[in-house]
Amino acid sequence: MKRRLRLIFGLVISLLSLYYVLRVIDPSKLWETYRGAKYIYMLPALLLVFFTSWARAYRWRLLMHPNHDLPLPRLFSIVNIGYLFNNVLPAKVGEVVRGYLVGRLIPGGIGQAVSTLLVERLLDVLTVVVLLLILIPFVALPPWAARAGLVFGGISVGGLVGLLILGAFGQRGLDWVWRFVGRIPWVGHPKVRKALENLLEGLKVLTVGKLLPGILLWSALIWLGYALFNYTFLVVFDMTYLPFAAAAFVLCATGFSMVVPSSPGAIGVFEWAAFQALSVYGVEQNLAIGYAFGLHAFTNLVLILLGLWGLRRESLSFSDVRGEALVEPPSAVESVDP
Repeated sequence: MKRRLRLIFGLVISLLSLYYVLRVIDPSKLWETYRGAKYIYMLPALLLVFFTSWARAYRWRLLMHPNHDLPLPRLFSIVNIGYLFNNVLPAKVGEVVRGYLVGRLIPGGIGQAVSTLLVERLLDVLTVVVLLLILIPFVALPPWAARAGLVFGGISVGGLVGLLILGAFGQRGLDWVWRFVGRIPWVGHPKVRKALENLLEGLKVLTVGKLLPGILLWSALIWLGYALFNYTFLVVFDMTYLPFAAAAFVLCATGFSMVVPSSPGAIGVFEWAAFQALSVYGVEQNLAIGYAFGLHAFTNLVLILLGLWGLRRESLSFSDVRGEALVEPPSAVESVDP
């Protein structure tokens, strides 16, 4: 019942977001936007999608220390399979699928796979926060938004430091913290503790000196690739008058929108976030909406095709993976399901 209510809530959020965006569309102007687009520049955008997925697979392999010798092509396929499930099924179940598929390949099983996914998500959030902090001096944000970004950034960095300190104390530290946290309603749940244990286990890789520079470098390259992808679509829609910071700001907005409950593929919330980000730069409404829908549709289509290709490379079928990974997912995997 709780899962069904969550799905309904996500669908409502997506529909409201779509309504907010679609209500200002002028069909004739939107048609002109697409008719005048420079579609040839979608070719470098396609290469950037390949690059970012490959970079994610490479970073993921580093996070699996000491099992970081997995074949990169297999991880690339599994990353894309995860995107496929995220785009066609609700509740971001692609993360569960990724944990299940990799858990079959490593000695640590699903538990270690889940811990790496939690660290991966934490790194992504921190990267977006750092990017937003860098952009604040260059983007004309409302004062409240700039202050919120600074506060959220401070909390995020402080939270990471706290987790690393807690991880240094191991199980003893977790037991001590849980004596207080475990009493909080809605927080003191066994699944929350399991998720925290998985996260702390995964964070140990950040203490391996020889791996940390590579993890940070590939995290930066992943999000630089996303920003370049966004800028390429600014070129597609002839908005080269906008600075690169605009593409990066769209990335921050859409990145944060991914944590909002929504329909499969984040339809609606993504477009709303991109539209709002471009409105800061005074972009005409229909042009901003055309960009948002074009960017999202292209991304999802390519990732779905790559996911289908990944299933073929792994000799898997969509229905089999769905049945094995999602019908009765192990408790360790459920902890990543937001």
